[in-house]
Amino acid sequence: MRKKQGQHFSDIFEVQEKDPDGKRFDKVSRIRAHSDMYEMDLLLDINSDLYPIDVQDKFTLALSTTLSKDNQDSVDFYDKDLATKQGKGSLLDDYDYVMHGKVFKFKDNHKAGQLKVEVYVSYGGLLMQITGSPKELESMEVDSNVYLLMRKV
Repeated sequence: MRKKQGQHFSDIFEVQEKDPDGKRFDKVSRIRAHSDMYEMDLLLDINSDLYPIDVQDKFTLALSTTLSKDNQDSVDFYDKDLATKQGKGSLLDDYDYVMHGKVFKFKDNHKAGQLKVEVYVSYGGLLMQITGSPKELESMEVDSNVYLLMRKV
């Protein structure tokens, strides 16, 4: 069965902690954030040189299988002019920071008596762990490609 293409998830997060275990790399920060709408917890490595972010900053985070605004399948390579060639914009136009990665682990977690799932994604060595309701994250599968898109609110 082919899974639905397009956006998996979108919510507004607030940064709770920055580099909770100390700063290990000059240009990378690890943030711990929480969302109110879906009650998601996020642990994310970002290139802080390209996208500086601080505690109490709020940002929109979206996870998608494609950069196309009409949810068309992504091609197997990045073409910065593809949206222009097709006469339409891409999700890149709407966000400030974008990464492409692969889901490498999906784990059930019983937290405080309720079922939650943890999804782990690697963005070329920058890691993300998102924890929340299985309903919100069920469309993500191990070995699937996923774009992370962020913009400050």
